[in-house]
This record gives sequence, structure tokens and C-alpha cells, in this order.
Amino acid sequence: MDIAPEFRIILKSFLLTGTFFFNPKEKKQKTSIFVKATSITKMLVETLFILYAVYVIYSSIYLGPYASKTLRITSVTISAILLLLRLSFFAYKSRTLKTLSKLRDFRTMSFGPRQQIRTPLRKYAVCACGLCIFFPISVAASSMAIIWKNIGKYEFVRVTNNSTTATYALNTIILSVHQMMYMINFYMFPGLVMTVICFVYLSYVHSFLRHLEMIRLRLSQRFCEAEMSRALEVFTVARKIHQDIEKSVSFVTFVVYVLIFGSILHLVCASVSNFLSDEPNMRDAYSITIFSWTATWFVVLTMCGSQVARNEVFIKNMGQEICGANPEGPRKLICLNFFDSCSGFRMRFTGWGMFEVNQQLLLTVSGVLITYGVLFASELQKTSSN
Repeated sequence: MDIAPEFRIILKSFLLTGTFFFNPKEKKQKTSIFVKATSITKMLVETLFILYAVYVIYSSIYLGPYASKTLRITSVTISAILLLLRLSFFAYKSRTLKTLSKLRDFRTMSFGPRQQIRTPLRKYAVCACGLCIFFPISVAASSMAIIWKNIGKYEFVRVTNNSTTATYALNTIILSVHQMMYMINFYMFPGLVMTVICFVYLSYVHSFLRHLEMIRLRLSQRFCEAEMSRALEVFTVARKIHQDIEKSVSFVTFVVYVLIFGSILHLVCASVSNFLSDEPNMRDAYSITIFSWTATWFVVLTMCGSQVARNEVFIKNMGQEICGANPEGPRKLICLNFFDSCSGFRMRFTGWGMFEVNQQLLLTVSGVLITYGVLFASELQKTSSN
């Protein structure tokens, strides 16, 4: 089992979020005791992050400076969706790894001698992972700077004024760790999950498109039974991998879109309910970072999923080109039947089968968010005024 270099980079980045993947190429040269201890440690770390996500739900219910019940409800909902995302991604880890391995085999699949395939996806993976890591760290550092600037306002400082320096330092460390853990749970982990989904889509589209270009070239030069059987083999493998992708990331994609939708509504609710009204700088930073992060990933994920439509268009154009080059008669009839059988399935990525990830979804969700966001905000304003 082997995976592409860009996915190795992404999976290694998950270590910062408490998510570990088994390395298929790792040689078992170490003692069994060391391997068991490492596995137990990884399991404990993953459990710790899951328990923290549960704690965030608890704190959203019973703690927190919420200005209204609606804001508390939306905050609890977002925290529950984040927990569901972590649990679902954890449950589909092994299936996702198998899909990534099949994508690697599909990319290197060739009609002739195997050649090293170079794609720009590795550079994009480095940039995406860097963004997912740097952005939460910068947000955490900025928020901590704002807190330290007005540190006298906060309750834990007033409590520890008469305490020892060690107690004060301990509370400061706890606050910093909590802030960093929250940024990992809210920004970094969902960002890396969306990065995996985007690169799964792009890897499949680019690999299949490369094979389609080779099929068009060979069938244009020599339309024969041997070339048709090779082309059918590629289409068969492409169908199976498409099904594997749907089984491994479809539900996670659905949860991600629910998280995006809920985050925007939560942001609307926070803006209307005067959340952090005594800290305008913190409130503005909170709103800008959530909106920019959510909107960016919404557009990127949707555009990556819609790229698969290029393959369908390519197949139709290829069929018309090759069939048009063949004269009338049995040969052309065979060509038409061949491409009719090749284009018999819809290459669409979905969110748990409930919607298709395409450009139309971008417009639909944006319209729904604007419409219901305005209605939601107006209703909240009426409720608060009454």
C-alpha cells in the first residue's frame, strides 16, 4: 500500500490535531513493546482531543459570555458538529487510506512502461497545510495579545491577584493551552479535513484526465479491439475508484458543508446579539476570521468538487471526434456503441448522496445563506428589542 506525496504531507500535518494514520511503508524493525507503547500513546492522544471536543460542548452549554439563548444554541450546535466531524473522520480513516492507495495506483497506471508522474499537487499541498497550521496559530497569538493588553478585565486575573506567582503562571499556561486547543479544534482540524477532500477530488480528476488524453491519442491513431479493451479497463478502474471515494469521504463532505452553513448562521447571530460588546477589537477579529476562513474553504471545496465535470465533457468531445473520423458503416456503429458504454455513469461527487458538489451548489448555498441570514438577523433583532 502506497500513497501519493501530497497526501503524505497532508496526513503528517494531522499529527498536530491529534489524528494519527498508520504508515504502510513503516518497517517493523522495533520491538513489539515499543510498538504497543506507541500505539497506546497515539490512542490516548486521539482520545484526549475527542474529550476536549466534548468539553467544548459542555462549556458552550453551561459556560461562556453569550448575549442570548440563540447564540448559545448555535454555539452548542457548532461544537456538536465539530465533534461529529472528528468522530466520522476517525471512523473512515482506514477506508480513506485504502482509497488514497488506489488513487496512487490509478495515477501510475499506464498503457506502456511505467513512468514517474509529476504533478503540481505536492506544492499546493504544502501551501494548504501551511495555511491550515499558520492561520490558527496567528489567530491564537492575536487573541492572546488582545487578552494580555486588557488582562485586568478578566476574572481569572482578579481571582489570582492574591495568589502566588506559581498559581498565576499556571492559570496563564492553562489559558494559553486552552486557546491553542480551541483553535486546533475549530480551525486547523476542519481545514485539514477539507484539504484531504479537495486533494482527493483533484487527484482523481487529474489522473483520469491524463488517461483520457492517452486514450484519445491511441484511439485516434488506431481504432482496434486491443485499444478499446485497454480503454475499457481504464473506465472500469475509474468507476471503482469513484465509488470508493464516495464511500470514504461522502459523509465527511456532508458534515463539512453542514459545519460551513452553521458557522455562517452562528456568525450572523453573534453580530446581531452584541456578542463581546465591551471588546470591539476582539469581536471584529472574531467575525473577520470566521467569515474569511469559512467562505474560503466553502469556495475552494466546491470548486474542487466541480472539476470532475471536465472529464464528462472530455469524454463527450472525444467520442464525437473519434466517431466523426470513422466512415459510415459497421466501424462507426462499433465506435458509437463503445463510447455510449463508456459514458454510462455520472462522475459526480456528493455529500452523502444528498447533494452534488458542483458550481450550482455554490450559488444555491450562497443564496440560501443570504436569504435566511437576513431573515434570521431581523427576527433576532425583533426578539432583542422586545
